[in-house]
Amino acid sequence: MAHTTVSRALNDHPKISADTKVRVRETAVKLGYVKNSGARSMRMGATKLVGLIVPDVQNEFYSAAAKSMADECSLLGYQMVLSVSDDDPLREEQHIRALRENRAAGVLIAPTGKPTAMSVELMQNVPTVQFLRCNPQLGSVWVLADDVDGTFRATEHLLALGHRRIAFLGGWLEVSTGQRRIAGYEAALRKHGMEVDPTLQRFGPPRPEFGETALDSLLSDARGLSAIVVGSSRQLLGVMRRVRSKGMTVPGSLSVIGYGDADWFQVSNPQISAMSLPISEMSARATQLLFTLIHEGRTGRSRKIQPMFATELIVRGSTARPGTGVENK
Repeated sequence: MAHTTVSRALNDHPKISADTKVRVRETAVKLGYVKNSGARSMRMGATKLVGLIVPDVQNEFYSAAAKSMADECSLLGYQMVLSVSDDDPLREEQHIRALRENRAAGVLIAPTGKPTAMSVELMQNVPTVQFLRCNPQLGSVWVLADDVDGTFRATEHLLALGHRRIAFLGGWLEVSTGQRRIAGYEAALRKHGMEVDPTLQRFGPPRPEFGETALDSLLSDARGLSAIVVGSSRQLLGVMRRVRSKGMTVPGSLSVIGYGDADWFQVSNPQISAMSLPISEMSARATQLLFTLIHEGRTGRSRKIQPMFATELIVRGSTARPGTGVENK
C-alpha cells in the first residue's frame, strides 16, 4: 500500500474508503505507531499545546488553578503543560524557551518579579495571559484579585476588634502581589490615623519555614504585638506551627488572619479567618482570555484586558478582641 494512502487513511481523508481506513489503523496499532504531532505542527505552524508557568504547585491557589485550567484546555481539545519556576527568573526563562521551541499556542503565567530580558523577548509574539501576578513587560492582559482591597479589609477587621499593634507578613516586594498586599495593609492603618511601623513588617518567600522565622523575629522585635495579617497561606502554615511550638494560643495570644482561603483553614483549631479568592472564576477567565487571543491571532501586547476579582472576608475563630479570645460581634 502506498505511503500516501496510509497517511490519508490515518488522517481520515474523505477519499479513502472506510474499509481501508480500518485495515490501516489496525495495522498501525499492531506496529505501535504514534502520530508525530510535532512534525505536523512544523508544517501547520501551530500546536494544541498550552503552557502554564507557576512559581509553586504546593501553594493551594496555584494547584487549584492548574486543575481548573487543565480541564478547560482539555474541553477545547488542547493539552496543558505545567512548569514550575520556583520564583527563579532563569528557570522561568528555560520554561518559556521550551514552550516556544515546542510551538505552544499560548502561555498562562504567574510571572517572577524580575523576568530576564530573554524571557521578555521570547514572550513578545506568543498569546500570553498573566494571572494573580502581573508584569507589564510581559504584556497587558492579566487576571488579578483585588489584593489592595483584600488586605485593607483584613486589617480593618483587626482594627475594628481593637488591635493597634498589627503585623504584616507577606511575599517579596518585587512581585506585584507583594506590592499590592502591603499597600492595602498600610492604607487601612493610615485611614485610622495610625503610623506605619516598618518593624511590624516582614517580607520573604511563600514558604512555611519563612513564616516560622518571621514570627520569631516579630515576637522578638515588635513589643505589644497582638495581631498579624499573613499574605500567603504557605507562610501562614509556618506561623501556626511556631505559635503552637511556643505554647501560644490563637486568638488569645495572637489574632491571625490569612490571605487565600486554603482548605486547611477550616479544619484548623481554631478555624482561620481569611480573605477568600475566587480561584475557579479567576482561572476560567484567564483561560478564556488566552483562547480568545489564540483564536484572534493576538498576543498579550496587542490587547489591554485586566479584569479584577473581589475578595471576600470570612471571619472565623482565629480573630478576636485583644487578650480576650472573644470575637467582637
